[in-house]
Amino acid sequence: MRRFVVRLSIAASLALWPVLAQAISLAGTEWKPLRMGDMPVPDNTSAYIQFRSKGRLTGFSGCNRLMAEYAVDGDTIFIGPVGATRKMCADSVMLREAALATALEQARTFRRQTTELVLFDAAGLPILEMRQTDWD
Repeated sequence: MRRFVVRLSIAASLALWPVLAQAISLAGTEWKPLRMGDMPVPDNTSAYIQFRSKGRLTGFSGCNRLMAEYAVDGDTIFIGPVGATRKMCADSVMLREAALATALEQARTFRRQTTELVLFDAAGLPILEMRQTDWD
């Protein structure tokens, strides 16, 4: 009987893993953008997003530093408005920066599974896919 209870407990934990992973706070995590809508982010970009404590978001777009406030309630997320420093860079980098800021501001829900974070817009379409880069 004890083995059955242990197996049942393990099976229940594995079945709930996606739900439990979703419930883990974003605060204290760092993410590398991989795809914005249909546009892949180049592998060599140094862009990142950090969800800090107290609802503060910081990051780097590959050109400018980003900052915003965010709020999470279940799988709902609100970010913005996104502010940035005003350094000028190559046009392609500036376009990617604008797309990143727009994606963050349009995010309404999210899905987090282990080291993957996807932000969705109000229509439920994926607008920003990221991979976790911190491991603490």
